[in-house]
Amino acid sequence: MSQRLRVAMFTHDAYGVGHIRRATRIARALAAHDPAAAILLISGSPATRLFADLPPNADYVKIPTIVTSGVGDTRPPMLPIGLAGLAGMRAAMVRDTLEVFAPDVVLIDNFPLGTRFELLPALLTLRAMGTPVVLGLRDIVDPPERVRADWQRDGVYEVLDRYYDRIVVYGVPEILDAAEAYGLPPAVAAKVLYCGFVTEVPSAPPAAAPDVPGSGDLLATAGAGRDGLPLLDAFIRAMAELPGRRATVIGGESMSVDDRATLQAMCAAEPRITWLDDVPDLPARIAVAELVVAMAGYNTALEIVAAGTRAVLVPRTWRSGEHATRAGTRRTDGEQLLRAAWLARLGLVQMLHPAELSPGRLAAAVREALAAPRPEPGGGLALDGADRVARQLLGLARGDRDDAT
Repeated sequence: MSQRLRVAMFTHDAYGVGHIRRATRIARALAAHDPAAAILLISGSPATRLFADLPPNADYVKIPTIVTSGVGDTRPPMLPIGLAGLAGMRAAMVRDTLEVFAPDVVLIDNFPLGTRFELLPALLTLRAMGTPVVLGLRDIVDPPERVRADWQRDGVYEVLDRYYDRIVVYGVPEILDAAEAYGLPPAVAAKVLYCGFVTEVPSAPPAAAPDVPGSGDLLATAGAGRDGLPLLDAFIRAMAELPGRRATVIGGESMSVDDRATLQAMCAAEPRITWLDDVPDLPARIAVAELVVAMAGYNTALEIVAAGTRAVLVPRTWRSGEHATRAGTRRTDGEQLLRAAWLARLGLVQMLHPAELSPGRLAAAVREALAAPRPEPGGGLALDGADRVARQLLGLARGDRDDAT
């Protein structure tokens, strides 16, 4: 083992920016615990601007991008080569990078085999090197029945048993018991550790940041924006039923050109609405808003809870990139619905079911949420997940494989 610890992270990148944002937060926590450690992030995320948030002792390797476009469809958006060839290129780059970097521990994000089994060569190499490997799972990977079917089909249970030393869940068992929900065998279930939520905790109360644009406004955001048209369209129309209110609408960096043009034109027709393509610090905007209307993606939902901002969440149940098939179809995604329902039961947000999404229903939900007291920042949830994950990784890197506290 080298004198300076080496930590490698592989971050999934097929859709949106949520995975890369979590990874950079964990990297910053690692650097805070061990400023001398060498941290290497491997990702195909096209959101390279987010790599600027990495700490000084971290660097990244950008592999070719693959994105998700609808159900079961992945594609290379930039290189005009076949998907199989691109997957092989990514697999070789990841394996070779890890072999040369020789990390003391590796964190794999959310997908045990990556895209199209690309991580299998790297996992074989890491096992031969004796390197501990950790799988980091979002609080809810996907609806449990789908995870079970996918993992059974792809042989993931055997991979978790053979090649992963620990499974850290970025959440709490109260929202979802991963071992039970995903049908983990006893030997794999014994590797599971809940580390709390990985999110941005505001360093100052909202009152201390009056200079942040949009303070006191309603704020509508759809995360990266690629699938946010139904929500933002309904919100802009709902403003007609919210007289006297001002709003800021954020499109997101991944929104399509057509969707962006449609929504921009709608906002331009209403002087009380400010349109922004994207913002560099969404948590700061959330913290000073009077109320946030959003979907229920991991990062946005937890940033709202951390700030203690009133919110109406409309969870995305349509599959990624398929907002035209919003509700009432067979192709639905229940991850955000589970998260939003749990947060609503705790009284931390209001939830509007996507099947009920309309300007009138959304306006009514906003009025109801505004009439309620502002929630306590953090809502009593464990929001120190980045710190706890970092301690796990550094402990394993130092050889503390039996320490799962």
